[in-house]
Amino acid sequence: MLDMDLSSPRRVGKSDLYVTPLGFGGGTIGSPDVPTQTSFDTVNAAWASGVRFFDTAPWYGLGRSERRLGLALAGIDDRDRYCINTKVGKSLVPEPQRDESKRTLSPGGQVRTPRDPTTGFRVEFDYTYQRIQSQHHESLQRLGHSRVDSLTIHDIDYGYHPPTQIEEHLEELDSNRGGGATALQELRALGAIKAIGCGCNLESRNADSWLTSAHEDLCERIADLVDLDFFVIAGGYTLLETRALRRVLPLCDKRGIGVIIAAPYASGWLANSIGTATYMYDQAPSDIVEKTRRMASICTAYNVSLAAVALQFPLAHPAVAAVIPGAKSRQEAEQNRDYLMSPVPTNVWHELKDEGLLDPNAPTPDR
Repeated sequence: MLDMDLSSPRRVGKSDLYVTPLGFGGGTIGSPDVPTQTSFDTVNAAWASGVRFFDTAPWYGLGRSERRLGLALAGIDDRDRYCINTKVGKSLVPEPQRDESKRTLSPGGQVRTPRDPTTGFRVEFDYTYQRIQSQHHESLQRLGHSRVDSLTIHDIDYGYHPPTQIEEHLEELDSNRGGGATALQELRALGAIKAIGCGCNLESRNADSWLTSAHEDLCERIADLVDLDFFVIAGGYTLLETRALRRVLPLCDKRGIGVIIAAPYASGWLANSIGTATYMYDQAPSDIVEKTRRMASICTAYNVSLAAVALQFPLAHPAVAAVIPGAKSRQEAEQNRDYLMSPVPTNVWHELKDEGLLDPNAPTPDR
């Protein structure tokens, strides 16, 4: 069993942003199914466990995650003691009377511009200079904080847009055209933020774009348009799925781009595969069920939790600064810390590779 530093803040790429290896993914507390007080208790438990990096987005609960996170963190400590990352590219536009003409669908048929029936705000995609400036300001208002530490470009992705819309959004973003990338780079230069990120997802709604080079090509194009400090990778680098090793992580290594790993449990599956969890927000396919069963068997033989192995695995990659698992209760937030600190025998990593369950080229804590 070898030691891996899981407590000291890590630098995010080449930026001035340093984050705790264990962060907090704020998507879950945006759910209306999570009571407001429970969301506060969850954030407080994460804080008590040592988390000082909190991730959120306007998309999560259509503003609910930002509002709740901001209130939970208000006055908790000196603002310089923790970091907040939120996202840009989606505006929340007031729509007091429902207008179904503004309800649009993604290529897979999912609603891509939902309206919150409680608040009357609808999502609108826009990556232009003016909109990204206003999205930043609006997020500060929802959070109730005068600054965030980083902004992440959210969901320029084949799971949300057909190819024609992808091209339109890349044009909106293009710094050579004075687009949204320019706004982000100006905010960083002024010290309003420390780092610029971009989302990179592998989930059921965009899985086809990973069967070809399309998604990886898109990540490279965005990195050419924006001076990125990090990618937020969700689903592409987990214990079960390491396709980010093909091109995305080598791109990060080459350009000094850091990585934040979202959904390290593959949307809960690796923490609760025998329960009601989904695999990357959909039903787990049979090969994933079988692979999980075999991984869990190895973990059981060494008396270690599969969830602990899953959470620690991405942190062994030198580009990865943090993992940001979600939590919807105090118990889950505390459990994340326990998983992170659980000793994992070296032989677990060896057997996962020997059995062909883990890419032999994937860095692991044993080396």
